[in-house]
Amino acid sequence: MIAVALGGLLLDRATKAWALHALSAHDHQIVQGWLSLHLVYNSGAAFSMGTSFTVALSCISVAALVLVLVWVLPRARGWLDSFATGLIAAGIAGNLIDRLVREPGPLRGTVVDFIAVRYFAVFNVADVCITCAAVLFICWAVRSDRAVERAADAEGGPAAADAPGAEVDGGAGERA
Repeated sequence: MIAVALGGLLLDRATKAWALHALSAHDHQIVQGWLSLHLVYNSGAAFSMGTSFTVALSCISVAALVLVLVWVLPRARGWLDSFATGLIAAGIAGNLIDRLVREPGPLRGTVVDFIAVRYFAVFNVADVCITCAAVLFICWAVRSDRAVERAADAEGGPAAADAPGAEVDGGAGERA
């Protein structure tokens, strides 16, 4: 989990440093008309929303990173939730570092975005980490719900009592 977080953070920082150097003069087309590398400084959140709330977004990022490190990280048990936790920590930290160290100043800095998808958005590696973590957390939650249902079925719990053909004793909720 820590290796994923550090790896994601280092990849984000390295790609942003590269983008600042290589994209300052011109864009690079990757897939003509659909995917390009285009340098943008974003003071807002996703899709450049909330550009006048940069300090609030920075404070939310600090709180989110503390929450992930103090509450989520110690509770991660399997590879899926550990990997997702590492990714989300990397993503939050990557964009937070920009907000802390870039102009116009601490908590007000702009985030470096450079991956441009036509008709969608301009984003960075930290954003990819956050998005992938969200998808993995959803997969983990679905998988966990299924595991709970299987365990309840095996023990004759509520899921088994609701199964077709299960008999209930006078509405008391116990199996006959």
